[in-house]
Amino acid sequence: MFVDIHNHLLPGVDDGPKDLTTAHLMAKLAVKGGTEIMAATPHRAYSQRRDAPRDWVIEHTMSLQQSLRSAGIRLTVVPGVEIQFGPNVVSDLVTGHLCTLGDAGKWALIEPPFDGLPENGLEIIDELSQAGIGVVLAHPERNSIIQRDLTFAGECVQRGCILQVTTGSILGDFGPNARRTAEAILTHHAEWPLVIASDSHDPIHRRTNLMAAARNTAARITGNEAAEVMVNARPRSLIS
Repeated sequence: MFVDIHNHLLPGVDDGPKDLTTAHLMAKLAVKGGTEIMAATPHRAYSQRRDAPRDWVIEHTMSLQQSLRSAGIRLTVVPGVEIQFGPNVVSDLVTGHLCTLGDAGKWALIEPPFDGLPENGLEIIDELSQAGIGVVLAHPERNSIIQRDLTFAGECVQRGCILQVTTGSILGDFGPNARRTAEAILTHHAEWPLVIASDSHDPIHRRTNLMAAARNTAARITGNEAAEVMVNARPRSLIS
């Protein structure tokens, strides 16, 4: 079974499904594709002044979970937030304003920009580490600088980060640069802790049922055992 720690499943929330019917369809596709647990991760976007406070995310997640159970959809949904690098990341997490993955208090999903890198990014990672919160770096393979040079990704790993590679990048849905960079990151699987997640937004273009295909594609580089760790054991440990 798969554990998907990065997806936008909450209905009516930022760029996820627009309604409950679509969220149910995404959940059904995920279950059919072998996913057992999903962490719903709406955005905390400092640049757009879009907040996603912990209590609000948990309330929406619980409501969706109840709806899925009533519909007989056997998917477990846990709370999370995809958090942009920003001025208040550390305080927002340490004070509990923002939710960690699974609300477990251990790991936060942090999103780098697609162009450029934050000047104080490594400092933020260090401060979170000192506070006992690890960083899962969301889709680094889609960052334009990391696509040219994996140095920042490696520096994040040296600070205890886990890198989350997206199914769509592995499968080529985000273009050749993202795919090439995802493959380059996967070649470091022996020394870099990696997870694969969907970053799904809808049931058509950013689907929830690509985990098996991405795992199998990744396994051509990493081997089956390492690929399985990326989609099950390691992501499961982040939310427990």
